[in-house]
Amino acid sequence: MRMLASSRERKSYWVSLVSLIAVVPLAVLTGSRGEFVSWLQRRMERPIIIERGSSGHGAGGSWRLASLRRLPGPLPDTNLMLAEVDFAKKADEAVQATLPCALTLTDGAGRRWAALPLPGSLLRAAAPEVVGKPQCSTLTVGESGRRLSIVEIFLVPQQAEGFALSLALTGAPPLLFK
Repeated sequence: MRMLASSRERKSYWVSLVSLIAVVPLAVLTGSRGEFVSWLQRRMERPIIIERGSSGHGAGGSWRLASLRRLPGPLPDTNLMLAEVDFAKKADEAVQATLPCALTLTDGAGRRWAALPLPGSLLRAAAPEVVGKPQCSTLTVGESGRRLSIVEIFLVPQQAEGFALSLALTGAPPLLFK
């Protein structure tokens, strides 16, 4: 047997639903203690664009895309993209404040790829000369020397082309290597 809701119950239902639309975002904003607003600001920052072959300054040092090369992929119709970024430290404190960092690869069609989290065996097989170099996610200020070479590897479709590399740093504008 079906019971019909009174107009008062229907009105209460709709008022509750509309108030949820207002209360949930407010709860996220207050519950995050300003972190959500900071995240939004970082997402809206314009990246520092660094043309291929030149260096860009930010986050306590100078950054340069040393190489972005295509290697044979482990799966059919795939390639590995090996990215090497050179970094010259100038201020250890500024670098420490921006770590950890993350590299993202984008192609001309707008598709994005995150770096492979544990590329050990793939890296040893495809490019043994870069084994032992730090990844962006594992980079620490205590790394030896003032100049570092950071290596990341990405699994991409074979037909992908027109790549750009984005370097995200905590609390600093992102760097875009074109």
